[in-house]
Amino acid sequence: MRTWPVAELRLRHVVGGVAMQVWPLLGLVVLFVGGAAVWHVVSGDHSLIDVAAGFGQVVVVGLVGSFALHEVAHVVLLRCPPGVTHITLERTAWRFSVAPLGTLSAREVGLVALAGPGACLLAAPVWWMVLPESGLAWWYAAHLVFLLPLFGDGRMLVASVRAGALKTGWRA
Repeated sequence: MRTWPVAELRLRHVVGGVAMQVWPLLGLVVLFVGGAAVWHVVSGDHSLIDVAAGFGQVVVVGLVGSFALHEVAHVVLLRCPPGVTHITLERTAWRFSVAPLGTLSAREVGLVALAGPGACLLAAPVWWMVLPESGLAWWYAAHLVFLLPLFGDGRMLVASVRAGALKTGWRA
């Protein structure tokens, strides 16, 4: 876990944190691509390079890219509210997360929660148009699942709606 003052946190720290979260998988991609390149040089067969490149594309652009975009979108919005003084980047065995230190209104909490999945949802049709056969669009569109209350973004969205409802006197 590392905490940064808002002005000092760079987006490369977020992207690097996401990549470090899945470093064994990225290492496997490097080994697979390297092995395929060696096989190509030795045998002249390029079929493994095609497979390795496809695997690498899915891992790097699909998995890492979509999660990096998701977390970067949260950070970009967390830089806006004046009540946020620091941002914590936390890695555990199973997840990478971004958490603000300071104060946020219920509306700001909701917008930040929507930012990660929303950015990925906006990127999905771009990938579908650019590389329709790659399946990359689904990696990005699948981030909508993080708005379910089972996940942190969904819990924050529910808390935001509840806090806003209590403030306005509306009962759910």
